[in-house]
Amino acid sequence: MGFADKFAIALAQHASGATRGGAAWHHAIRWADVIDVLIVAVLLYVAFSWFRTRASRSLGVVLLLLGGVFSLARSLDLYLTMMAFQYGAIALVLALVVVFQQDIRHGFERLTSFALWDRPAGRSRTQEVVDVILEAVAHMSRERTGALIVFPGKEPLDRHLRGGVTVDAEISLPLLLSIFHSASPGHDGAILVEGRRIRSLGLHLPLTRNVERLGLGGTRHAAALGLADCCDALVLVVSEERGTVSLAQHGSLDAVDPETLAERLGGFCECGGEPQTARNPAQRRLRSLGTQLAALAVAMLLWFGFAYHTDTVQRTFVVPIEYRNLAEGWQIEEPNPTHAEVTISGSETAFSLLDASGIAVSLEFDSPPQKRIYSWATEPNLTGVESELQIERVSPASVTVAIDQEPPPAQAPATP
Repeated sequence: MGFADKFAIALAQHASGATRGGAAWHHAIRWADVIDVLIVAVLLYVAFSWFRTRASRSLGVVLLLLGGVFSLARSLDLYLTMMAFQYGAIALVLALVVVFQQDIRHGFERLTSFALWDRPAGRSRTQEVVDVILEAVAHMSRERTGALIVFPGKEPLDRHLRGGVTVDAEISLPLLLSIFHSASPGHDGAILVEGRRIRSLGLHLPLTRNVERLGLGGTRHAAALGLADCCDALVLVVSEERGTVSLAQHGSLDAVDPETLAERLGGFCECGGEPQTARNPAQRRLRSLGTQLAALAVAMLLWFGFAYHTDTVQRTFVVPIEYRNLAEGWQIEEPNPTHAEVTISGSETAFSLLDASGIAVSLEFDSPPQKRIYSWATEPNLTGVESELQIERVSPASVTVAIDQEPPPAQAPATP
């Protein structure tokens, strides 16, 4: 039965309330299945959010292609392809880790920096810092003074930065102009701005490998784009040759005018490094909601395709018969049944959750015994069967035993 058939049957059962194997729809889907879908949806949302970044799209495309080939091979019973996946799975995973190690590390850094709510800085204090930086950038652009300024996002930067001198000084116009003055020893490096302070200067950034995206940019632009490829930082570049101002973020380098620079820099600093996917916060929330709905839809499709089974199967188990609470000094006379055969029906998913070793027919005596002959129906006393499964038959249907007091122990003959 194909995926489309399973999905159609599930919808038909849901609409008509039809039963399957004696169990209603609400028994076919358990709360555990709902939790299962939600967990997968959260994982898919994290993956989709990660793959939206340019640095991780190549890995996403490779995984999507591999998943498509695997699904095709499974649906068409392609023996050689399935065997290749089966025996080459470990080598394939290792190859993906080696080839895409930077993307994978970047993804884990994004995951550890994830926050449920934003922690924006104070608007007035942020605007003061932005105004000082904008004034300094305008001055350096007019004077053709090269500059490289890094504004960290939510992901850690330590492993991407080399060298530098820690200064921890409050931002001011004279300080910025003096740092990037051509006579300053650290003017060729970058400065790291956190909040209202310059944490370090003279920093060396990783150079980009995608030189085709640089255009007319030089080494500063290559360094800015290289850091933007590795993390979610915003990097501001002032060209020494042309006096143009550019911003590097999320793997892209764009020349900006003063108005755009003020807008993007102010929005980035105000949101505490949150990616500026849209100027309107409502648009960002709408985009996030779209990703969440897509993740939930894919999780539900995966569950219907791989976890939900409409086929009903029957299986027979040999289970022990347990006698409980028999008072001391009493014994069960022969014949004494010790095992029973139980036939159960249900879906493959329900059987996968069944612990066959926990199934037993549990029979209990009165204490103290009220009679010599006891008889029980076996099915009502069957334990260890999941509620999603249907008991079809128990053999024997009943158990009857007789009990008697144990004979007293034989006494040794008296010694004359």
